[in-house]
Amino acid sequence: MPRATLLTARPSLRRLPTRASRIVQAGLRRLLPVVFAGQRLRRDTRAAASDLLEQIAASRRGECNLLIAFRHPSPRDPLVLADLFWNALPSEARRQGRIDQKPVQLRFLYDRGIPIWAGPIIGWLLQRSGGIAIHRGRLDRPALKQARETLSQGRYPLVVAPEGATNNLSEEMAPLEPGVAQLAFWAATDMEACQDRRDVHVVPVGVRYGWRRPNWSHIDARLEGLEVHLGLNRDPSKGRRDRLLEIGMTLLAALEQLERIKPVADQSMADRIEDYRLHGLRKGESHFGLRASGTLQERCRRIEQAGWDRIYRENLDQLSALDRSLADWEAREADQQLTHMRLVEHFTSISGHYIKDQPSFDRFAEMVELLEEAIGWIEDKPWKGKPSFGPQRVVITVAKPIAVRQRLDEYKNNRREAVQQLTVDLQRDLERLMSTDIPKTHVSD
Repeated sequence: MPRATLLTARPSLRRLPTRASRIVQAGLRRLLPVVFAGQRLRRDTRAAASDLLEQIAASRRGECNLLIAFRHPSPRDPLVLADLFWNALPSEARRQGRIDQKPVQLRFLYDRGIPIWAGPIIGWLLQRSGGIAIHRGRLDRPALKQARETLSQGRYPLVVAPEGATNNLSEEMAPLEPGVAQLAFWAATDMEACQDRRDVHVVPVGVRYGWRRPNWSHIDARLEGLEVHLGLNRDPSKGRRDRLLEIGMTLLAALEQLERIKPVADQSMADRIEDYRLHGLRKGESHFGLRASGTLQERCRRIEQAGWDRIYRENLDQLSALDRSLADWEAREADQQLTHMRLVEHFTSISGHYIKDQPSFDRFAEMVELLEEAIGWIEDKPWKGKPSFGPQRVVITVAKPIAVRQRLDEYKNNRREAVQQLTVDLQRDLERLMSTDIPKTHVSD
């Protein structure tokens, strides 16, 4: 995520309404294959398209409303899913001889912060593509109400990322947030109250990236580039994993020195990373007066929202000259805290076990890119890793839908336990999709 240094407070963030436009979506639909060709990203979507067509057909027959819960490893996922629903599904429908070949209209939740760092054009496109903007760090009642009504009415499938954010790892998933399960139960409850006999189906969708032409010499070259940049000596006797861990430890030591953290002797890298994360979170929470509770992702979101509340201010034009200066000062301090929080997020996915568990080319490449991205963030300039790891592919898979209506009695008896169980079941299905072998056929350019 790009970093912006703020010097002054800004007017409060206005709500971005959903303004779906079929014309805009048609233009994007034609543009997506060109974008993927430029990125050399190959999409394997036929099996997923076939499975989703059955669910779409069931929805149109009035049997169910659809909540699509997708794995979110990369910022490219929204484009990949848009291509799936707008291009791959109609193509598969034509191949099967189905009558309805139109692109599927969607509604999806997206972070209100995306237009802040990605720019107003991206925000405009998200609105016209059917997006529902939501503040992730607070109880955004208008956005939740719109999402709940969308799902209970069932006119459009609702698409949500239950992880809440990307972790840039195709084969390791962050803990799921309970919001998706809660949303499903809310909609099912609303439908039952209206004597609507349709079910709510939560459809797990796996998204997994990999490189099509693994070249280990490119891994070695990128590792050497990081070693040179960090002033490390190249040791031919060391394996790739040891070199990668040394790079990570060197970067971590520099950040510990910056934060005046003294690691315990013989402390493992995983424990040192955890201490760094907790230190960064406590620092942000202390600055904003927040209570430390919840998962790492939830704590990051609260810090982010607290920072926004101090940067984007209500009635800014009505402040006195002194109060306006103090507001600007507070905004700069908040922006600095958010910068520290971003560093914590960068280290969320960096660990030694990801490669130790399975030392594949894809996992090595992902970890190298994470380290390069972290250095680029610290130095405030993009890191251009060379040589390129080459063209990629993305595989989309779909698990059997999870029916919600049959769980309503459990939800009425114990809401917390029912939401937790649905979240656990969804995580299990997404992890199963994540570990599925990547097929070698049915690949479209």
